[in-house]
Amino acid sequence: MTDLPITDEMPDTWVQALTTAIEARGHKVTDCHESAIVINLTPTTMRTLDADPGEQLVIGWTERAGIDWGLGRADHVPDPQPLGADTITEAAARTHLLLTTGRRPR
Repeated sequence: MTDLPITDEMPDTWVQALTTAIEARGHKVTDCHESAIVINLTPTTMRTLDADPGEQLVIGWTERAGIDWGLGRADHVPDPQPLGADTITEAAARTHLLLTTGRRPR
């Protein structure tokens, strides 16, 4: 797999709107800025996502696919995957789906 960086391309208004939409679905965003939206995983969401201890869910943008997600740290996500969303509402819904079912967007 290619190690693509999550880039600094998200406008502040977009980051804030997506953060608000994610939190409205009951998830706590622990960090948000133009580079990434970071959600610390609970023991339940760690099991759901099959995450390693210390990993976080990171939402960001890569040049390859636009809105991506991955497990890692805010400064390094080894294998970001397309979130498959074009709007803030879709991105928040798919993030919620990941956190509650582990179902990866396709």
